[in-house]
Formats: sequence, structure tokens, C-alpha cells
Amino acid sequence: MNPRILILAFASFAFGTQTYVFAGLLQRLADDLSVSIGTAGQLASVFAIVYAVAAPLLAGAVASHDRKRILTGALLVLCILNVAAAYMPDFRSLLTIRVLSGLASALVMPVAAAAAATLVPPDRRGRALSIVLGGLVLSFVLGIPLGSVIGDAFGWRATFTFSGVLALLAAVAVGAVLPPVPNADRAGLKVLATAFERHVLTNLILTMTAFGATFCVIAFVGPVVTAISGLEGRGVGLMQAVIGVGMIVGLVVGGIIADSRRSGPVVAAAFLVIAVTLAGYSGLISEGERAGSAASIAGLVAVMLLGAAALFTLGPVIQTRLVELAPTAVTVVLALNASMIFLGQGLGAIIGGLAVETFGLASVGLAGAVVAVLGFLFALAAPRSRPATAAAE
Repeated sequence: MNPRILILAFASFAFGTQTYVFAGLLQRLADDLSVSIGTAGQLASVFAIVYAVAAPLLAGAVASHDRKRILTGALLVLCILNVAAAYMPDFRSLLTIRVLSGLASALVMPVAAAAAATLVPPDRRGRALSIVLGGLVLSFVLGIPLGSVIGDAFGWRATFTFSGVLALLAAVAVGAVLPPVPNADRAGLKVLATAFERHVLTNLILTMTAFGATFCVIAFVGPVVTAISGLEGRGVGLMQAVIGVGMIVGLVVGGIIADSRRSGPVVAAAFLVIAVTLAGYSGLISEGERAGSAASIAGLVAVMLLGAAALFTLGPVIQTRLVELAPTAVTVVLALNASMIFLGQGLGAIIGGLAVETFGLASVGLAGAVVAVLGFLFALAAPRSRPATAAAE
């Protein structure tokens, strides 16, 4: 396995860990800073909004700079900001740090993915991108839970110190192992117009739709898991680990498919699987009298595993398409794709919330399934061939 790609995966692991490392100790953080837990939750929402808006803008602004230097610098800034967060005396100061962290983070994942796409031959690009995404997945399976353990032992401030150390280690590793990675992207904010090219926009919409459908349920995963299985607390965490396993499976499959150049039917099929599994949540919730039975738990594991695998199969496939479609705007289109992930998550949470308020918790799966079916139809109708300009470049 290419050690350079593994280092980039470690960078994405460090990025992902610091994103929500404090989430498991949010109540303690809120109590210590004398704010409500709802207010404390703004630390996550503000970060996500800043990241989604800033990622494509910053990618266009730094397009002419060496990717190794950008990535090393961004990780060092994240190290400083996370260590500083551990010493913030009040909530307003901590919120300001999270805004700045969102800005610095916007240069990590898109640049790491763009560097990975540059450092390998085209026929290995999908697998390289899946490994980098795998670092992000591992942060949710291992990094964030480990941060919660550290915070439980030493206090919530220690979680930010832990994140800062990870970012520092990643910066040192990138600086020591990665060669210079020249950036051939077009510079300037005008490159953002690439997003409106038909084939690029199609794939960005597919990303947003897939995450929007899935987060109709994932935004309410705790109540949904409890309603189906009767599990709470650690039991919900265990079920969430199943999602992590599905993510890893999906990335492996997606990387292989992306390199096979036969991804067209797979994208539509992935949306169909997502739709079926999301509908499965509603079916399992409706059997409320069987909550906690072996059959209900087995069904829950199945829909979680298959749904996550289908969603993350799309990741390497769509990223590889975007790299090929916009060879002179790689960092920007990957940043836009990341923004679509956050936008999809937000829209999915809104749609799921409206469904819960109107029809009850059992409706969230069906709401997500409707969105996924729209994605399936869009994937079928979308053109699969590359435009002549991209092929020529």
C-alpha cells in the first residue's frame, strides 16, 4: 500500500476527529461554560456552515500553490486552534475558535483528496481516494470515541488537546513523507464557475441527494435505534459502529468500481439500495410491539450496514468522476463535493424533522426513501459520457 496515500488518510483522520471530538461530552462542556446544551450544539453547526461555505472559496484562492505546503500549513493551524480551544474561558471565545477551525479545515480534505488523485496513476485513483476517505470514516469509528474516553478521564478540554496533537502529528508526517505536489489547477475565484458545468453539477447533485436522503434518518438515529431495538446509550453507540463498518465496506467497493470505469449502473443501484434500506427503518419502527426482539435487531443491523455501504460506495466513484471532469479545477470540485455533503446533511435533517413533526418518528425512513428514489431517477436520466472538453484535457 502506498505510504504517501496512507499519510493523506492520516491527515483526513486528524481532520475528522477534531470535527466532532467534543460531541460525547457536550453536556459537561455546556455546564462548565454556563450555557444550554442547545447553545453548546452551535459549536458543531457553526463549524459545518463555515466549512461548507469556505471550502470552495478557499480552494479557488489557493489553486496555484503546492498542495503539500497548503496541507501542512492547514494542519498546523488546526493544531494551534484546537490547543487554544482547550484554554478558552467562555463559550463566545470557544465559538470563535470553532469558526476559525472551520476555515482551516476547509483546506484539509479537498487538498488531501486532490493530492492523492495526483500522486497515483489514473487507474489507481479511485482506490487512492477511497483510502483517504477511509481515514475520515476511521475518525468517526475510532478517533471521536477515543476523544470521548480521554475527555471522560481528564475533562472536555482534553478532547481539544488530543485533537491538536493529532493535527500536529499529521502535519509532521505530511511534511516528512510527501513530496512536493504541484498544483495545476486554474487560480482565482472564477474557477468556481466549473460547478455549473453540466456534468460536474450532475455529480454534485447526486452527492447532495444521497446524503440528504440518508440524513433524514441519521439525524434522528438515537430515537430511531431505541424505537426499533429498545437499546439506549451504549447500545445506540454499538449500532452506530455498524454504520462505520458499512462505510468501510462501501469505500472498498467504491474504490474498485471507480477504477473499473463502469460506474454508471452502480450509482443508480446504490440509490435504489439506499431507498430500500431507508424504507426499512420505517417498516421496523411500525412493528413497535416487536421492539427489542432478535428479528428487529437483526433487521436494524442489516439496514444500517447495507445503507452505509451503498452511500459510501458513491464517494470514490463520484470523486473520481469529478477529478476526470475538471482536471484543471480538481481541488475546487472536490471542495464543492464536500460542501454538498454538508448541505445534504442539513437538508436531510430538515426534511426528517418535518416528517417527524407531521407524521411521527416512523415516517423518517419513508421520507428519506422518497428523496433516494428521486436520486435514483436522476442517476438514470443523467448523462454518463464525459464531455469532449474533459476528455481532451
